[in-house]
Amino acid sequence: MSGESTLRRRTEDGGPPLVSIVVPVLNGEDHIGQCIQSLLNAEYDPDRREILVVDNGSTDRTAEVIQSFPVHYLHEARRGPSIARNHGILASRGEIVAFTDADCLATKAWIKEIVSGFTAPDVGGVAGGILPFPPRTPAERYAARIRHLSPERYLAREIFPFAVTANLAFRREVFDVVGLLDIDSPRGGESTDFCTRFFRSTGMRLQLVERAVVFHRHRSSTKEFFLQQWGYGRGHAYLYIKYEDEIPWTWRKTFLAYADLGGAILEVARAGGRYAVGRAGLEDVEFGWFELVRKVAIRLGFARESFARGRFCL
Repeated sequence: MSGESTLRRRTEDGGPPLVSIVVPVLNGEDHIGQCIQSLLNAEYDPDRREILVVDNGSTDRTAEVIQSFPVHYLHEARRGPSIARNHGILASRGEIVAFTDADCLATKAWIKEIVSGFTAPDVGGVAGGILPFPPRTPAERYAARIRHLSPERYLAREIFPFAVTANLAFRREVFDVVGLLDIDSPRGGESTDFCTRFFRSTGMRLQLVERAVVFHRHRSSTKEFFLQQWGYGRGHAYLYIKYEDEIPWTWRKTFLAYADLGGAILEVARAGGRYAVGRAGLEDVEFGWFELVRKVAIRLGFARESFARGRFCL
């Protein structure tokens, strides 16, 4: 890949790069309109950006809401966020392809700040900051407290660092080298897998631009949160299977995972006891509870995916 990218040449010519924004959505009639409006309000030349919203087979009013805005409506009947994003990538024209989610709101400077991260020719991708909407429910408070989806957390990992597609962008030529998102990966594994292939195939950097902010609506109920984490557990198992030569799942890892789960159970009991005698607040009990829910859901999702793929990783 040439360091003298099409993006750099256009910037030197004085014009801003064309940015394609891909937003997958499934049954998102309550939020997709606000997401689209935030993108339309962005402080960026409208002639130098396109918004592609991929309806992933919605059965509510999502299609009607999307088509009421001046954006590109795409329909993808095959379910799956990776499939929907790939559809958007293939239909896009931009020198930069940026992703966000239907339950996000972009700040006015978002596109401009994403573009600013690509100034150096060795930067192939940019991850922006993800902040929570003001939390209203215990599930939302927990997610905000642990900085769920924060790129700073995930990019700091020693093994398979990544950033999530709620706020992530790549140069178009990256897809020519890396390929598209893995459609076999369950939700929760596709971002890690793509970023892993990006680092290994391109030799380029993934730049963190914290000023490129989107606000994310976290799951509001225990059920929604459980299902989200269950999906993440499936994604984790898929990655361990796909990259088993590098990160083999061992019985020691199983033991440590369940020891951690046991510790979460004990912590919930301790928090409940402290609350009963007035030595802890309700927020401490809530935090312990959602720590337990998260770990149970991930373990169940992990086991389900591994068994489904003929493995016996618990």
